Amino acid sequence: MNFLKEKHPETHRHSVRVAMLGEELAVAMKLSSKDKNHLVRGCFLHDIGKSFIPVHILEQQEPLLEDQMNILQLHPLIGADLAKDFPGIDQVVADIIRYHHERWDGSGYPCGLSGTRIPLLARICAVVDAYDEIQFMNGCRKRSTIELARKELRAGAGVQFDKTVVDHFLELSDLQLSL
Repeated sequence: MNFLKEKHPETHRHSVRVAMLGEELAVAMKLSSKDKNHLVRGCFLHDIGKSFIPVHILEQQEPLLEDQMNILQLHPLIGADLAKDFPGIDQVVADIIRYHHERWDGSGYPCGLSGTRIPLLARICAVVDAYDEIQFMNGCRKRSTIELARKELRAGAGVQFDKTVVDHFLELSDLQLSL
């Protein structure tokens, strides 16, 4: 992760926050210790593939052009392949990385998976990733409030996100969410 920290520090900070929130949600969902550990690792590494995406694409404030979006959408595949070479990273963690941009309704990428075809831990990562994006990485806008972020997740439940995961996430306290 040091190369990502050096190349794009904000993505590194985002990954740390997503891992911390993932751990909070794993506890709230009463996941096994093994699943919790997989989730935390996967959440921490979920954007590792961005280390191979040009910085100008990562930092662009305007909407991405189609070819730029196609490049950005490669990061889950790049990251999953890269992570398999890390010591202690297994297929479960690689799948979190690969599928964290899949959407409940099948509109996500890279594979267009939907519903329960998306591994549970990747569905959890998708929710905490989106929350942190809304809170901290929203382009030119100021930091969002916790309540607005909750509202956006609620609106995406059953469409973008697994409703059960969102329901558990929304039960987390403001203190737990104010990392």
